[in-house]
Amino acid sequence: MITFDPFWQEMENRGISIYALEYDYGLNPAEISRLKNNHNFTVKSINKLCVLFDMRPEEIMDFVKTDKDEDLYARY
Repeated sequence: MITFDPFWQEMENRGISIYALEYDYGLNPAEISRLKNNHNFTVKSINKLCVLFDMRPEEIMDFVKTDKDEDLYARY
């Protein structure tokens, strides 16, 4: 499972709130919701975060292997 925990940790370290993400950095509520809930996020949106916050993709997201992932791809 891809998580955006590194992004949220960095926002906390920088003192950037969800309010600021929307009103100061121009993220729309749907993007913020997808980040918060580890839902699908486009490469274009990840690129946007990299540019806005001078971060690399590996500083925004992380892969955590779960049993659900194992079951999902077991047939391959």
